[in-house]
Order: sequence, then structure tokens, then C-alpha cells
Amino acid sequence: MTGAFVPFGTQTRPGQVVPAGLPAAASLMSCNPDGSGLELVAWGLRNAYSVGFLPDGRLLAIDQGADDRGSRPIGSAPDALFEVRPGGWYGWPDYVAGVPVTDSRFAPQRGPHPEFVLNSHETLPPPEPALLEFPPHVAAVKFDLAPPGSGYEGSLIVALFGDEVPMTAPDGPRVGRGIALVDTATWQLLPLYSGAPLQRPIDVRVCGSFAYILDFGTFEMSAQGVEAAAGTGRLWRLPLPGLRQ
Repeated sequence: MTGAFVPFGTQTRPGQVVPAGLPAAASLMSCNPDGSGLELVAWGLRNAYSVGFLPDGRLLAIDQGADDRGSRPIGSAPDALFEVRPGGWYGWPDYVAGVPVTDSRFAPQRGPHPEFVLNSHETLPPPEPALLEFPPHVAAVKFDLAPPGSGYEGSLIVALFGDEVPMTAPDGPRVGRGIALVDTATWQLLPLYSGAPLQRPIDVRVCGSFAYILDFGTFEMSAQGVEAAAGTGRLWRLPLPGLRQ
């Protein structure tokens, strides 16, 4: 019975205006190093899991997509890479990567087709388009900008944690669980590495010609819940040229 953008357990009514306030949900904010001067930068980001700056000052954010579960399931929603513009609206909860949730591509298998939560969209700025859509459920997480001399200068190296079926979507093939490259000149996504020894990459840093990959380890979902194995987390050091093999 909880309404949108209100405290848990609080109901809302049609036409109700939820007043703006900080801190704000589904947003990016900025503040001074001591925590003062909190300001809203952009909103409508469902789960901005990773943010980072390009050398020219542009701010990027990976926004994790919705799941086919819960009281408002959304099917086949991609993760999105956005350029964050001050004051921009990125569409959540009614758009995914600039596409309305009412579109047929987001038809869920676990409930009715989602409807809009917000009304009066004409009073809002147009939702910002995505630079790139990741395949659904790859769980794009942290990224790093490849430095000069790495052979990948100007590209993003992105960790893909992988799906969490059957919790987040009906059973299907495993996806993600690897490392990908995003060309910032063309915004094309290229797979670099997946499979052993990687299990669940969650963060990556590039130093010289090597990628240092933080691997969460054994982690799967089942009908019984989380199936994880202690002591399986790793920090891998892999040569960047080898990632193309």
C-alpha cells in the first residue's frame, strides 16, 4: 500500500503532489567534502550504481534497470549508460532508457503490464536518452576509464556482475559475469572477457596494461534464496591485451 516517493507504508492518492526535498530518491546529488551544501544534480535515475567523469568533464552514470518482480514488474529492462546533465530528468519510474514502460518491449511475465506512476508528463522535461543500453540483466556495475598507454585509451572498462534469476526475472540463460568495453567515441559495447576464472565481477580498475578485477565469487539465486560460498571472492590481475582473446 506504499505510494511512490513517500515513506514506506504511506499511501498516496491520484493527483497528489509529492513535495520536492533533499535528500531525494532516484537521483544524483552533490555536496561539499564536509557534507554541507547538498544539491540536486539530476533525477529520474532508478539505481545509479556507478558514476565517473570523462577527461572533458562530462559525468557518466550506469543506471541499473528494473526487474520482472514485485508489485510493478517490468520485463526485459536494460541497464543504461547516461551522460548526466544538471537538471535533467532520466525518466524513472515511467521511462526506461527514454522508452515508456508502457511499451510492449517491457511486457513482464510475472504480472500485469506496468502503467505510468506519474501524471502530467507534459510538465516534466523530456526524459534524457541513453548513450548505450546494456543487454537486460547483465547487471553493469562499476567502470573505469582506460588510461593512456593501456591500448584502450578513451574507452570504459565495465564490470558485469550478471543476472540474478530466478529472483529478478524468470529462468533463462546466464548473462553478464564478465568484463566489457564501451567505446566512448561510438558508444558501442564490446565483450572483452567472460568465463573462468571470473565468477561475479563487481569492480574494475585499469593500471598500465593490466585490469584489476574485484570478483564477488560464488553467488547465485535459487527458489530457496541466495546460494553463496564463503572464501570465493578474488582480486584478479589480468593483462588487458588478453581480454580481447
